[in-house]
Amino acid sequence: MRLHLALALITTFLLVITLRSNERHHFDFVRIQALAEQRAKQKYVPLPNALPPQLKNLTPDQENGIFWNDAYRLWRKKGLPFQIDFYHVSKTFPTSPIIHTVDGKGPHLLAYAPSFFHFSNLQINPPLPPNLGYAGFYLRYPINKPDSLDGFFSVEGADYFRVLAKDQVYGLQARGITLNTAIEGKKEEFPDFCEWWLQEPAPDASQITLDALLDGPSVTGAYEFKIRPGGVTSVDVHASLFFRQAVERLGLAPLTSMYLFGENAKNHLGDNFHPEIHDSDGVLINQSNGEWIWRPLEQAPLIQLYNFPDENPKGFGLLQRDRDFQHYQDSYAKYNIRPSAWIVPHGNWGKGSIQLIQLPTNNTNTDNVVLFWHPDQAIKAGDHLDFDYTIDFYMNDADRPPLAYCKQTLVNSPAPPPLGIPVAAVKDTVPVQFMIDFIGDGIENIPPNKPPHLDLTCNPPVPETYIREWKVEKDDFDHLWRASFTIIPSKHNVPTEILCHLMRDKEPLTETWTYTLHQ
Repeated sequence: MRLHLALALITTFLLVITLRSNERHHFDFVRIQALAEQRAKQKYVPLPNALPPQLKNLTPDQENGIFWNDAYRLWRKKGLPFQIDFYHVSKTFPTSPIIHTVDGKGPHLLAYAPSFFHFSNLQINPPLPPNLGYAGFYLRYPINKPDSLDGFFSVEGADYFRVLAKDQVYGLQARGITLNTAIEGKKEEFPDFCEWWLQEPAPDASQITLDALLDGPSVTGAYEFKIRPGGVTSVDVHASLFFRQAVERLGLAPLTSMYLFGENAKNHLGDNFHPEIHDSDGVLINQSNGEWIWRPLEQAPLIQLYNFPDENPKGFGLLQRDRDFQHYQDSYAKYNIRPSAWIVPHGNWGKGSIQLIQLPTNNTNTDNVVLFWHPDQAIKAGDHLDFDYTIDFYMNDADRPPLAYCKQTLVNSPAPPPLGIPVAAVKDTVPVQFMIDFIGDGIENIPPNKPPHLDLTCNPPVPETYIREWKVEKDDFDHLWRASFTIIPSKHNVPTEILCHLMRDKEPLTETWTYTLHQ
């Protein structure tokens, strides 16, 4: 009896040791979630500026000459399909998040050494400190060619990450979260991915998993990214947020992009010869009722905020639809092959709105377009929020939408005053002509003598807003259908919301095109 008891105690003791050992080597998202919850109860401490004095006076060219040494690429010696390079801290990105690698033995802090980088003949004196860390990293994978490991996922600064599909160049960015974007009198908050865990993939892996800890004055968060590169690069995002403070405008699944001008506006930069300059040219939304909405981006001198209310939306994204190089004439920036990004929410996101914010800019290096989901439920200190979604980065997709789509939006202003309308009725208004080209989903096969019906509405409605010269015609060259009309906005100096789509037998043939005309 005593022997059995002793053996039982020994067995229990060994089991405890084994469990503790397994726990020490076990790693999962729950650990990151616990870290975020614990951190939310503590005072916020920002990432320190890690830039050493030796690097503070470098020119941009000298900074660009500091890059990762391929010989030290993470997982190169193991010959894994995913490998990782790292960014050096710089004046633009002076903070260094903590980075771990994770293998079967658990997480390991990633060491830093100056020898890991090329410094392009720079004389750094005194030597850089051994605990400097990294500004970020970028994943490599044979996404374009089987024998070439090309960068396709980049993390550098705050909570931003950039992603490519096959044969693309970097353009728009995704973020972990947005907080109080474009609220008058309130500063926008930019939390950091302050810690990363890079999980070592299998030798034949086509997916890699990364985990991150987010921290900012108002919120902490645990994030997991499951990334599958290819012709469409998909990123599954699982996030768990813990709020220290109330947030007035919360943005979930945010995307940011740059838009200067396109075919719907004149070149406002004066001496720039490029016909169009933008990373994205429009917003596509698939609402819960099945309707597809297209919103061309535009440039304006004031901040613009647009709401698309919904409950449990099916999807939304920022697209670069125009893939014609001749429309950009830029072989360096390659705007014609920049990614589109599409958000697919998972689970019940409840009531809220997809919000589009457009900011004035004249700088191609500044993201001035923000798109995100804003929940109706107010966010208070102490709240906890979990959400999941997938982002697809791609070139083109015929199923988005599964209807004919808007190929281009042409705007001509001013137009001559309408006949038969008193001058007083249109005082302080400027007539504007629109031409909307639709193509795809077999619409080009409709004979010219049987045009679709144009469903066109405005708000303010007629008679405050005048609509004239509306018609639908087929283009004999491109076989697309052009809807054209002229709008004389309300004389009350308020924005005019315009919606239109083509129909046949009371069924929509096209997505719904929408635009805001400002006076």
